[in-house]
Amino acid sequence: MIIDAENDLDKTRDSLCPQQGGFFDNLRLSVSSYYVFGTLAFAGRCTNIRAVGKPVTHHTRKSTQGAWMKDPLGIMGSETIFVMESYTGRDVLEEFENMAKFKAGITRKTYKLPYQWDGTGGVVYGQYLYYNRANTNFIVKFNLRSGKENAQIRISDYTPRKNTYGWGGYSGVDLAVDENGLWVLWGSTGNSYRLYASKINVQKNSITHTWSLDTEKMSSMGNAFVACGVVYCIDNYSSKSTTINFAYDTKTGKQWNPNIQFTNQYRYNSMVDYNPREKVLYAWDNTKLVTYPITFN
Repeated sequence: MIIDAENDLDKTRDSLCPQQGGFFDNLRLSVSSYYVFGTLAFAGRCTNIRAVGKPVTHHTRKSTQGAWMKDPLGIMGSETIFVMESYTGRDVLEEFENMAKFKAGITRKTYKLPYQWDGTGGVVYGQYLYYNRANTNFIVKFNLRSGKENAQIRISDYTPRKNTYGWGGYSGVDLAVDENGLWVLWGSTGNSYRLYASKINVQKNSITHTWSLDTEKMSSMGNAFVACGVVYCIDNYSSKSTTINFAYDTKTGKQWNPNIQFTNQYRYNSMVDYNPREKVLYAWDNTKLVTYPITFN
């Protein structure tokens, strides 16, 4: 159930930039232009991943686990960096103006979130942060412009903290963004403890379709991400040399082992997410914040 680019362009623009006049009209135009010339236009020539390059190290943080990201729509700034340090017991999101300010430790803004999070699966998509509310089956949608909670999205069959990636860390809910929009990858006690992939409608704040995937058990898996409508699973989080050993195309139902080499340079990779604007993977590997270049077919 992939979002249709033409039919959903106006709805997505209105959802991300609902206010009228001045700045917001310009922002709406910017979003429309990006969808036409960027993400959704590129989706028409999406292909499968052929190779993942060696990681490029950008910065070091104190926590072994965490999440870092940019807004793939660019609404919050094309160079703005967001950081969610650690996987539990935290409720503060950090914002940095750019990579130079990030490396210098100069925070532009901090957000006090309404709830603590579980895992390292949070994502910024447009003006919203989406994350798993700690020890619940809800995804919080937090408006970064207003500083207020916008909605909570329920994963009806998810039982908190019963199934995670191999590294643990309450990582049972992993949000993802690709050329087709927002996803959540998750594992519970159903589907023989294997992975589910669900598509989220950001206008209705609800899950529209769920795929039960024939992966290895989530607890045997290193991490997973979505690119061009394909779910990719990484076999191991701590082996320096591992592989992407599972792929499932949600558009066609095709499943295969792509056998793509993948490097956990620092041997504890707790977060891997795709950025469809930059066409790279962001990762948090044992305090090191890295990106991976991607080669598509």
